[in-house]
Amino acid sequence: MFEELNKNIANAKEKLTRKEELKNLLQRTNEDLNAQMAKKKEFNKILHEEQKDVEKVKSSAIAELRYSILGEKEQQEEKGRQEYLSAKLRYDECCSLIANLEKEIVSYNEELNKYVNIELEYEELMKKKERLILQSYDLKPKELIKLIEKIQDLKSNIKETKEAINAGEKVREALERVVSSLKSAKDWEQWDILGGGLIATASKQSKIGEAKGHVYEVQRLLGIFKRELSDVKLSSDMDINIAFFEKFADYFFDGLIFDWVVQSKINDSLNNVYDTSNNVKKLLSTLEGNLNDCERELRTVEEEVRGIIETQ
Repeated sequence: MFEELNKNIANAKEKLTRKEELKNLLQRTNEDLNAQMAKKKEFNKILHEEQKDVEKVKSSAIAELRYSILGEKEQQEEKGRQEYLSAKLRYDECCSLIANLEKEIVSYNEELNKYVNIELEYEELMKKKERLILQSYDLKPKELIKLIEKIQDLKSNIKETKEAINAGEKVREALERVVSSLKSAKDWEQWDILGGGLIATASKQSKIGEAKGHVYEVQRLLGIFKRELSDVKLSSDMDINIAFFEKFADYFFDGLIFDWVVQSKINDSLNNVYDTSNNVKKLLSTLEGNLNDCERELRTVEEEVRGIIETQ
């Protein structure tokens, strides 16, 4: 009877934990969505201002009077165009993130609906177990209850840690795709410098655009990874620093404007991707260590429970 009841309780506890996890994920996703909506509004304003500046420079009648001024005008046009493209990239990235966050919120709400009455189910099972344990006076009820609850908590943390590791691995793989695209763009840029002509230029731009798409995906996955990390209870004095997540795309785009790219700019963006990848790998290493500690502790506690039951 105890074995079957424990299975039911473990199943209910897992659902209860998942419900709490979903509620936390939903709250953090809504917070991220609100932040991105604010950014979208800000970037949209900047975009319109940059567009006005570009048009203002183009329509300047005074700038047409002398050749020297014309040269200055061309520089101003180029500078304005790059600033406009930078703003456009950030605005597009923001729109992409908003769309994905809205999909995640719908998904979380749909799953939450499956666990409406789980608290009541769990409480009823626990009361039933408590009555059975207290009736079996030969057992050590308090010690056994404490150990079983610890097992359930450890299993929950193991599950959450594995989910965080899975999310981190997806980020790492996406970053590798960014690196691959940028390396290819770098090769085409080298050929362009050596006189590769229109083919080299077009191929370079294609790979840069490909990298941009991968960066949007990295940002989406980083958001999921960040939210999964917040549910992990770390063992010992392990620490997780995720502040770099927030600035990844900004640093990336600061190093790269997608219709005007030189070797040094590609290198800047590559270095930023490498730094982010190294940080993700460190986090994954921390999580793997945490997972090993939890699994080792789980085996120890399960042995204690087995020992108590076998001696009765």
